[in-house]
Amino acid sequence: EVQLAKVNALQGLKASSTQPAFRAAKALDAAIYGDHPYGRTQETEAAINAVTAEGLRADHARRFRPDRALLVITGRIEAAQALKLAQAAFGDWKASGDAVAEPAAPAATAPVQRLLLERPGSVQATVRLGRPGMAASGDEQVPLRLASTLIGTGFSSRLNQNLREEKGYTYGARAGGQSSRVGGAITGGADVRNEVTAAAMTEYVKEYRRLGSEPVSEAELSMNKRYVAGSYLISTQLQGAVGRTLANNWLVGLPAEFLGKYVPAIQKVTAADIQAIGKKYFNPDEQSWVVVGDSTKIAEQLKGFGEFTTVKP
Repeated sequence: EVQLAKVNALQGLKASSTQPAFRAAKALDAAIYGDHPYGRTQETEAAINAVTAEGLRADHARRFRPDRALLVITGRIEAAQALKLAQAAFGDWKASGDAVAEPAAPAATAPVQRLLLERPGSVQATVRLGRPGMAASGDEQVPLRLASTLIGTGFSSRLNQNLREEKGYTYGARAGGQSSRVGGAITGGADVRNEVTAAAMTEYVKEYRRLGSEPVSEAELSMNKRYVAGSYLISTQLQGAVGRTLANNWLVGLPAEFLGKYVPAIQKVTAADIQAIGKKYFNPDEQSWVVVGDSTKIAEQLKGFGEFTTVKP
C-alpha cells in the first residue's frame, strides 16, 4: 500500500514539475522563507522515496495526539451533552512520545532574489513576486486582509482590473497576504503573454507602490469593506462552516472569539491603516521576482528590473 502511494506520488510530482506554476511557487517559497520549513512544503523525489511504513506510523503518533487537537461541536446541543459525547468517543485517546516541536518564526525580511526559470518554447511567462509577511495572529492581520482584497484577491481588485480588464494582459492577476501560524508571505503574480512580460511587471510595481504612497478613497475603502464583511457573513451562516472556520482559526493561532470580532474589526480599518500596510509589505523594492518562461523571448525585457539569474530546467 505504501509502495503504491509512493509510485503515484512520484508520478504526480513528475507531472507537476513540468508546470510553470509549480516551479514558480517552489522557487518563490525558497526565496521568501529560505531554510525555514515554510519554504519546503512541496514534495521532492528524495523525500517521497524515503517514506516507509514504519516512518509513517511514527510520525502519525507524534502528530495525531489529543494534546495537539481541537474538537469543535456546533448545533443545538448543551455543553454538558457535548462533553459527554466527546468523552465517550475520545476519552481513552492518549498521547504517545514527544510531540513535534513548534517551528520558530521565519525571518521578517529576506534578501531580494530575481530568478528566470528557463522553459524553452513557452508562449507565455509565469510571473511571481513575494516577500515575508506576517503570522495570522499578527496585530495588523485585519488591515492586511482588507488591503489584500483591495489590491489583488478580489475580481474587482486593482491589479485584476488593471491587467485583465483594462489592458488584457492576463486572465487573472492576484496579490495579497498569506498567513500561517508562525509567519506568512506577501505574494502576487499572473500568467501573461511573452510580449507583455515587462509591461505586466511594471504595472505590479506601480500598483504596489501606489498602495503605500496614496491613501485609498473612501468610496473604494467602503466598497471593499462591504465585500469582505458580506462574504465572511455569508460563508459562516451554516453550522458546518462555523465549525470549519473555528478550526481553521485555531490551526493558525487565532482565538475562538476572532470569529465574532472579525467583521467589526474590518469596519474599523482606516485609509491610513491600508497605506501603512502598503508601505510595510508591498514596497516593490523589497519583492523577490520569479519568472518562468522562454529566455529567448523575455530575458531582454527583464533587464529593466535588475539582474536575473537563469535557472535551467
